[in-house]
Amino acid sequence: MTATTGQGDPFPRDRFTALLRRLPRYARLAWHLAKDERLSRSRQVALLAGAAYLVSPVDLVPGFIPVAGQLDDALVVLLALRLALAGLPVADREAALAEAGLDPTALDDDVRTIGATYGWMGRQGARITWRTAQTVGHVSSRLGRSLVARVRREV
Repeated sequence: MTATTGQGDPFPRDRFTALLRRLPRYARLAWHLAKDERLSRSRQVALLAGAAYLVSPVDLVPGFIPVAGQLDDALVVLLALRLALAGLPVADREAALAEAGLDPTALDDDVRTIGATYGWMGRQGARITWRTAQTVGHVSSRLGRSLVARVRREV
């Protein structure tokens, strides 16, 4: 199911809800991978950098912006997890995902869901901006004509 706007642009609600439900599993996976001695130092650093970005007050999209401010944190963590998992043999990668209760396709699906959500938010913002500009232009035009008429009457 998807929420729709008046413009027929559906919000990816089901995908977004599934992502939110998987967040605790991603935390378990990150914890497991951080302790995995098979990962190279650089991949462990990537996990640490993802965790640091998560708690850092400095973000690409500030946290005070609802949803968008949290999505960039989730995206960075998911990308760090994907990088760390890529350092494991396929069987170990699948075992780590299964241990965390995650489907092998979940990580890539959730990265795409974040992209789809940002896309939807951008399109909605553009529509609102366009409608506002049209309204302001219409009001300004009417106000301008009214002022011109008033000046002509006084001259």
